[in-house]
Parts: sequence; structure tokens; C-alpha cells
Amino acid sequence: MKIDAYVKVVLTVIAVALVALAAHPWIERVSISSAEAQEPRSMVTIPKAWGKIIGFSNNNLLMEAPDGTLRSVDLEAKSEATRLKVQAKFQ
Repeated sequence: MKIDAYVKVVLTVIAVALVALAAHPWIERVSISSAEAQEPRSMVTIPKAWGKIIGFSNNNLLMEAPDGTLRSVDLEAKSEATRLKVQAKFQ
């Protein structure tokens, strides 16, 4: 009787281990890590010469250059290049 119980326990442990090994690939596919969930849709490169960012509205950046020039930059441009919407300089 003791040998029979021992064999049942060992076979149960082996069965649980096999189920865990078989389920592991599917569990990885279903779960999304936080790094994957936070990837950006696109990368935008803005020249430093355009100045510092002073505002953001409707997916547009408002930037001010050291010489006082204000620029509105569109972040939803269709191409990879940034699109300058408006440039204003006060005299």
C-alpha cells in the first residue's frame, strides 16, 4: 500500500510538471509586459535649433528659439520628417 501511494504521488508530480511545461508558451503569448505596452507609435526628430518646447496642444508642439522665433510643429505628419506648421517672429 505504501508503494502504491508513493507511485501515485510521483506520477501526479510528473503530470503537473508536464502540464506546466506545455502551458508555458501559451501563457507567454497572452501576457503583455509593461515595456511592450508602452512602445511609441512613431519616433519624431526635432532639431535643437528650433528651440525649447513651451507648449503642447492638439498633437502640436509650440517651440521658442533663442532669437524669439515661435514655431508650431505637427507631430502627426504622415512622413517620418517633422512638419513645421507655423513660424512666427516678432520684430
